[in-house]
Amino acid sequence: MKIALAQMHVVPMNPEKNLETMLNMIESARQQNAEIVVFPELCLSGYLLSDQWLNRQFCRDLMHLNAPLLEASKGLTLVFGNIYEVPATDSGGFHPNKDGRTRLYNAAYVMHDGAYAQRSESVDFLLPDGVHPKTLLPNYRFFDDQRYFFSLADVAQDFSVPVSSLAQPFLIDTSDGPIKLGVQVCEDLWCKDYRIQGESINVSKYLIQNGADLLVNISASPWTFHKNDARDRRIKFLKAEIEQADLSFVPFYYANNVGAQNNGKNIVTFDGDSSAYNRKGELVRESIKPFQQDLLVLDHQKIDKVTAQRGSSARIAQKYHAIVTGLRHIPELLGWQEPPKFVIGLSGGVDSALVAALLKQAFGADSVWTVNMPSQYNSEKTKNAAAFISEKLGVKHLVVPIESLVQEQMEVFGKLDESCPSPQWMRKLSDENIQAKIRGTSILSNIAGRYGRMFTNNGNKVEIALGYATLYGDVGGVIAPIGDLTKAEVFAMVRFLNSEIFKEEVLPETMLPDELFRFGSDDIAPSAELRDAQVDPMKFGYHCALLEAATSFKKVTAEEVMSWYLEGTLAKHLNVAEALLQRWGLKDPETFITDLEWFYEAIRKSVFKRIQAPPIILTSPSAYGFDIRESQLPQWQSPNYLALKQKVLAMDSYQERLALGGRL
Repeated sequence: MKIALAQMHVVPMNPEKNLETMLNMIESARQQNAEIVVFPELCLSGYLLSDQWLNRQFCRDLMHLNAPLLEASKGLTLVFGNIYEVPATDSGGFHPNKDGRTRLYNAAYVMHDGAYAQRSESVDFLLPDGVHPKTLLPNYRFFDDQRYFFSLADVAQDFSVPVSSLAQPFLIDTSDGPIKLGVQVCEDLWCKDYRIQGESINVSKYLIQNGADLLVNISASPWTFHKNDARDRRIKFLKAEIEQADLSFVPFYYANNVGAQNNGKNIVTFDGDSSAYNRKGELVRESIKPFQQDLLVLDHQKIDKVTAQRGSSARIAQKYHAIVTGLRHIPELLGWQEPPKFVIGLSGGVDSALVAALLKQAFGADSVWTVNMPSQYNSEKTKNAAAFISEKLGVKHLVVPIESLVQEQMEVFGKLDESCPSPQWMRKLSDENIQAKIRGTSILSNIAGRYGRMFTNNGNKVEIALGYATLYGDVGGVIAPIGDLTKAEVFAMVRFLNSEIFKEEVLPETMLPDELFRFGSDDIAPSAELRDAQVDPMKFGYHCALLEAATSFKKVTAEEVMSWYLEGTLAKHLNVAEALLQRWGLKDPETFITDLEWFYEAIRKSVFKRIQAPPIILTSPSAYGFDIRESQLPQWQSPNYLALKQKVLAMDSYQERLALGGRL
């Protein structure tokens, strides 16, 4: 018996195209003698559709697309994800969703030889034939399943039956004889943290208890670095729990989609990595086409005779592919048939240089224009760098000086200043922001509108976090391609592009620092170039690591950072060199506290900018947008904050502790 894992490119809100893809992949699998064809979760519709799931007519239209798939299932078995709406006139009486609407399942459908498959044990009227609802509904990060769907666990609670009694495998006839096929949906694999009466809701265990000969997991699981390794560990966890129940693990097949989807504020990419595991929980095979459509056909009888080592690539390489995939999602997002065309403000600095290169890689040189908009503060080095980058990328380069526009606005505000008093520092800051707003609003947005192009936000994650950007200036555009990369990652990706993609110096090496983020006198140090001798205020490397900690799953607080400082373990916790702390003067306690308070306060005060920022392509475990959900709130400090601060300020200097685990 052969099983095909259909790692399909799912286009959100395009059911007809997705159906066409499915039918083509079914035919290809049939030609390769596959008897079971497995597709991803919600593959007809896409997964991240937000409140479109509240449109019940749309959901019913999706269910109507089951008919051609039922026909296509003749002679084989199909497993795929789609919506199931429980009719209000169901024989069991009306049972609503938690929002009062009709009940909606994010379901796995099982069709066999032109009919909906039947379970090995009847569940009466609780569940229809061939439909298995997702059991565990994620409600973290950008996942919102509980807002829209009713789970198998909810069904069990509603009817006062054990979840395990509803997790029944389906009876399938194959060339190897009848089998019991256990089916689950995405999060059902990640069951460790879901509990009932102190035990994990292990759907795999329930299915095996009920006689499943093999398990199939259909997923719409977004890419994050090392997630595939984490899934391997979860398979081992499932196996261990199952064996503790005196059961034997069974072959496990995992089908995931590729492409990109969005929730309005984040573009989320999917790498696929459809995989198969043997009875020992060992990886047998994985797709070798990350982020690409693929069809894996496996011989089920040989699954215990081979193993495989998981392939991997460097973190920055995976992030590069995720960003390019996310960019290529834009036509699907907008419903365009033609590739989009872009105009990008290219200052000659590293951030805009990287964005220009990424756009060129995603859409080709003909789709990208670069615009350099110098004022009196822009150096010859950056202007020349912008021209060099554009030439090497082969893109159209425009130079639009803005000094005359700046002076015209200065004259207007000079007259207003006579009757409208304001502090001198505020006027200086306004003078700088006028330049950014002219570039973003007057030039880039108007070029985009006049010539049928879109412009980008070139900010990195550190700038976005700290608010180092001008609202209605560089906070604008249709997408923030590097908005989830720290500055350290920006530098790393530039090196990666030059060495691995371009194989030459396309992005000037003079934009890159040494290992301690130092720049030479001839280098192009990061600067907004809005005043004379301006340099960016960030402590690169250190602030990058601190931001990753502050936005991580643990959401590291200023109090925790001060505790690490007191323990002498700050560098170790942030995974940076001690020399980097020395380089930024942070071994001086007063400097450390001043910087720490500025850092966290800048993040708090910049929420209003992030709310208005364009969508960010997700590349980290915690991205701004809809992944990190923020309210505009006043400052709050814990009772312990001042005590820790005083302890730090009482120190003579920071002393490294060689081993973690010190005490206050």
